[in-house]
Amino acid sequence: MPEGQAAQIARHYYGVQASAHRLPSEHDDTFRLACGDGTARFLRISPPDPALPDPAPPDPALAGAGPNAAGLAGAARVSFLTAILLHLASAAPDLPVQRIVRALDGSPETRLADAGGADGRIARMTTFLDGSLLRDVPTSARLRRDIGATLATLSRALRRFTHPAAHRTHPWDLQNAPALRAYVDQLPDRRSQAGPDARHHPGPGVDARLRGQLLAALDRFDDAVRPALAGTPVQVIHTDFHGDNLLADSRRVTGVLDFGDSLIGPVAMDVAVAACYQLGASTGSTGPSGADLLAPALDVVAGYHAADPLRPADLPLIAEFIQLRLTARIIVSQRNAARDPANAGYLLRRTPQAIEHFTAYRAIGPEAVAGRLRRACGLD
Repeated sequence: MPEGQAAQIARHYYGVQASAHRLPSEHDDTFRLACGDGTARFLRISPPDPALPDPAPPDPALAGAGPNAAGLAGAARVSFLTAILLHLASAAPDLPVQRIVRALDGSPETRLADAGGADGRIARMTTFLDGSLLRDVPTSARLRRDIGATLATLSRALRRFTHPAAHRTHPWDLQNAPALRAYVDQLPDRRSQAGPDARHHPGPGVDARLRGQLLAALDRFDDAVRPALAGTPVQVIHTDFHGDNLLADSRRVTGVLDFGDSLIGPVAMDVAVAACYQLGASTGSTGPSGADLLAPALDVVAGYHAADPLRPADLPLIAEFIQLRLTARIIVSQRNAARDPANAGYLLRRTPQAIEHFTAYRAIGPEAVAGRLRRACGLD
């Protein structure tokens, strides 16, 4: 969507006079709206939720959301992402998330019409959270523990939340990690590289050694993960709690962004994703100065556990899910870059680090990681 069209939507549906500036995104069209009074808004244009049976069952997510939310055309529901934000506004008013800005007609979202008049994509306007992305903030144990504690607050707020479209999957859903085997087969071959060029110019494709390691990591799923998932409670989770989706200062998280990958899954998966992106040194189990690969990630898990106690059975799952998230980061980013070469720079921006962390993590092994997690949480 052109920026001019986004500005027109903001003006026509929301009465917001602003210039629109595109923000990088993997799937949706996202814009920062700069208003004349110096304030800002966020506009997201998304595909509609998959078709659901009509009429839909009563949706507890809309309780307390007001008559405009429950009175949308068709079934009494709003899209999954909108429902999450409406729910959090009442269930976790102190959590720093974007808040829905209603359209001129009072609706929390707007279904756009295409040229033929059929229902098209969904426009959703929210407040704009300003601040520094977590990835750009110097890390500390205090901040990493607050990452875990903030995720725990979010988990508790979403524990009783439900929505018909929450039962979905996508390539980042580690509960279906074996499906990534098909993506590995689609990745182009690439000769092994060493030195700085391998890190800074990865390009799409994997060499034979890495391809085998990725498949071996996926092969663990049936023996180590699937049996544990059978008895694990699930709820709506964020699934993308990392440095591009969090705002922070030197001490705490100041904003939680982008619920676009949310789905039904175990809390252990959400905690593992947050921990995965806080892994430390990436050369072996310790860096050249003795830095510990796992120590920063353990801070995140311990911070979560202190605010929302994990079950002992969650810790081996977290260890497995960290490895699977590293695996998915390599496979999905490479696959998407091969399919969308024009956007390869954005899609592969974190892949070299993921490959280094993947190699170092495999050298330690999920079983040893689970032991470290138990000690960090005082459950040994």
